[in-house]
Amino acid sequence: MGDYNQLRQYVHQLMNTNGYTHIPEASSDAANVIRHYPDLKPKDEMFTFNNGSRRKLVHLVGTIPVRYRGASYNIPVGIYLMNTHPHAAPLCFVKPTPTMQVKPGKHVDMNGRVYLPYLNEWRPGQHDLTGLVQVMTIVFGEEPPVVSRPTQAPPQRAPYPGVNPPYPQPGPGYPPRGPPSTTYQPANPPYPMGTSHPPYPTNANSAYPPHNATPYPSYPNAMYPPGPAQPPPGQNTPYPANPVTNKQSQLSDDMVKASLKSAVNDKLKRRMREAHSQAESEMSSLKQTEKELKDGQVKIQSIIEKLESETAQVDRNIMILESKNKEIEEKIEAMQNKQDELDVDEVVLPTTPLYKQILESFAEEQALEDTIYYLGEGLRKGSVDLDAFLKHVRALSRQQFTLRATIKKARTTAGLAVV
Repeated sequence: MGDYNQLRQYVHQLMNTNGYTHIPEASSDAANVIRHYPDLKPKDEMFTFNNGSRRKLVHLVGTIPVRYRGASYNIPVGIYLMNTHPHAAPLCFVKPTPTMQVKPGKHVDMNGRVYLPYLNEWRPGQHDLTGLVQVMTIVFGEEPPVVSRPTQAPPQRAPYPGVNPPYPQPGPGYPPRGPPSTTYQPANPPYPMGTSHPPYPTNANSAYPPHNATPYPSYPNAMYPPGPAQPPPGQNTPYPANPVTNKQSQLSDDMVKASLKSAVNDKLKRRMREAHSQAESEMSSLKQTEKELKDGQVKIQSIIEKLESETAQVDRNIMILESKNKEIEEKIEAMQNKQDELDVDEVVLPTTPLYKQILESFAEEQALEDTIYYLGEGLRKGSVDLDAFLKHVRALSRQQFTLRATIKKARTTAGLAVV
């Protein structure tokens, strides 16, 4: 646990020095993949992008174990983490040693750039570096990204008739059949950290190879191993002491045919695995699209039902408004026809006896208020003497007080606000 924390702190320091934006998530992701694949080592390295810009990125360089035909190989790789990792997919390269060369294929171009659906569909929280390396080990186990660098051999003369070997040997550019060759990396060889980097592709940000990328190479024709070395010039060509019989020649031809059949069978199986892998990837994408479409269909159906309900409610409200509008127009027309015969006392009619008592008391109280006002005007103008004014005002005030008390009590009983 302590080593993991120290590793995470070291990666955290590298990312902090080089201006990464999501350092906690990125350092945890890098530390986890290194814990699972300890041959990967972190360091910061200058990376040149397609547009010519250069930036220091955290580089996980080392080897990953790959199983191919029952044997274990260490494939040298380099993973560059973008400064927005894990919100952006990393850049992956195969970095062959001096004894190796890149084998272009469906997932690796001639420059060693790795292209995977896992990188193309990269989403933060759903994809991480550990899953990426696991996918690379599976893909490289089906299609090795490197082969041993061929060595120049002296010219060989054609084999003698009837001594063809029982099995054809694969041509250059493919891993050896049967047990692993000594030119391949052993189970756990040391990774040379000083190898030069391969040139970068023309489109460093693309998740799939460009249209002009090297296509997947077809299976080479079976090649027979060279026969005995040619004798020095001037010497006679030796022949075998015991000539090969027709039966032995026929047996050798049958074995060659069986070998060719085996090679074709291997090629067909490899093509079937590739087609099956591609079909599974497309099927997964189609299932995800189908799920999103079904979810969208449910949402759209819910919105349609809601709109239909609201439309029906609006139609009902429109009908009610039209009915009320028609009724109001009829009332207005009737009132206009009876305008001359309109009696105010008949128009304003309380709905209950209590409301009627409040209305009548209020009207009477307001009439007394007006009477007191006009008595004051009469006193001011000299039309009413002071004794008459005081006498009538005293009587009207008592009556007004009684009416106001009645109105207050009636409003309280009716549950109305008391003014």
